[in-house]
Amino acid sequence: MASIVRVGEKWRATVRRKGQKQTSRTFRTKVLADRWARDIENAVDEGRAGIVPPSTVTIAGLVDKYIDEISQSKPLGRNKADVVAKIRKLLGHEIAANLTADRIVSYIRNDRAIKDVTAGIDLTYLKGILKIARALWREPVQPHLVDDAREILRYMGEMNRGDMRDRRPTPDELAALRERFHRSASLTPDIFDFILASCFRPPSEIVRLRWEDLNQADRTILIRDRKDPRRKIGNHQTVPLLHGAFDIVMRQPRTAAEIFPVCGHTWSAIFPRACQALGIVDLRLYDLRHEAISRLVERKKHSIPEMMLVTGHRDPKQLMRYTQLRARDLHR
Repeated sequence: MASIVRVGEKWRATVRRKGQKQTSRTFRTKVLADRWARDIENAVDEGRAGIVPPSTVTIAGLVDKYIDEISQSKPLGRNKADVVAKIRKLLGHEIAANLTADRIVSYIRNDRAIKDVTAGIDLTYLKGILKIARALWREPVQPHLVDDAREILRYMGEMNRGDMRDRRPTPDELAALRERFHRSASLTPDIFDFILASCFRPPSEIVRLRWEDLNQADRTILIRDRKDPRRKIGNHQTVPLLHGAFDIVMRQPRTAAEIFPVCGHTWSAIFPRACQALGIVDLRLYDLRHEAISRLVERKKHSIPEMMLVTGHRDPKQLMRYTQLRARDLHR
């Protein structure tokens, strides 16, 4: 039977079971102490693990095992790989079984110095690693501590939902940018217009378009491995090329397998530099996709499922988050 006693400002949980060596741990709150004790007792009752010896596996060890085993069947995307690497670097020396909610909070606030949506992504990936470690490798870790940390951060005002952007470029701004991109070999005027016509994600969905996936008869194209939170590989989708996008594709020279054989990684530097040179304030590359989707909605020619096919969203709520309609347009 577990006993939980107060020690100063903390709580110590002690578990004693016949045939097992006594073990104890100290926690910040009584709730956490009680939860840990019940987890240990359940583990013993189910024969999943004994109380001793204590696990010495570190977070770095779990991350390495996760990458070696899990990424073989479910490869890590670029963003997830980057976040997981940071978790390994900054939390790697911690014993996984001894990880606490306050240490996770410290990781977010001090080690990473992030908040809101960015912090939420780190917490989601960390919990995923801990869940796999507990279920698959029988490590005595506590994934629920991530939820506790999330609640603490939310209470502290550091886990707010990201503000919805309503920044749409003006016709003059678009004209100035298009003219400037005549000097660029990567983000060209045709690609600029294609972003606004296609609603595709820049640059990932655009630079990977291939001639072999174009269906000229149907005026459609296959987008390979389209973004999906539940399926990273094999999520291919045939999408119509609307509002001039097909014409832009057809006037491209066939010099490579890709329709736009350019380096999209440079766009994140080219676009803000162009805006700065032109005196355009608070406009981001991804706002062009927002503008394209808003135009698609304003045309009032397509149903929500049809628009979701074009934009690649899986939930209507996601689609509406990317549409910034002007109130004055409702009078037309």
